[in-house]
Amino acid sequence: MFGGRRRSVFGPGKELGLYRNDLFERTQRIDARLAEVADEIDALRRRALEPEDAVDRLTVHEDALEEESDGIQGMLAPEELHGLHMEYEANLERTLRGILVVERGCAITRLPHRPPDDEEPYTYYKRGHGNVTHARMRMAEIVDVLLHWEPGKPAEATVAARLERTREA
Repeated sequence: MFGGRRRSVFGPGKELGLYRNDLFERTQRIDARLAEVADEIDALRRRALEPEDAVDRLTVHEDALEEESDGIQGMLAPEELHGLHMEYEANLERTLRGILVVERGCAITRLPHRPPDDEEPYTYYKRGHGNVTHARMRMAEIVDVLLHWEPGKPAEATVAARLERTREA
């Protein structure tokens, strides 16, 4: 015991490896789920999926993503990665809000006295699809940095950092 904290025989490398393994598994599940969500919202936008069916499917996805979100929040990222880990969490929350926007659009279709040519629900679908898609893209960038970060190097998921990594490779 040094400084009140038990030191690992394996050091920070083992902790980083465990973090990466857990992160990889979770983010793969999340990304696959978000791909399904985006496809279903797109089908709703193209009128290939009925709003009632979409709500049922989206609710299942929402519940699974909330569970994954709890798991992500419970992970202990290395100190240097906390900011990116929190940004990943924030983008996951953005996808959940996107699903809620789409569900709100579906609810509009059930309103009495709604004009048959009302396009308002499709505005909600488009906005929700954009939230899910853009958050998913940003999450992929963040995960790439989290999985490939090396101690002592900056943990940045910016365009400049990506270009620098490309030049180094």
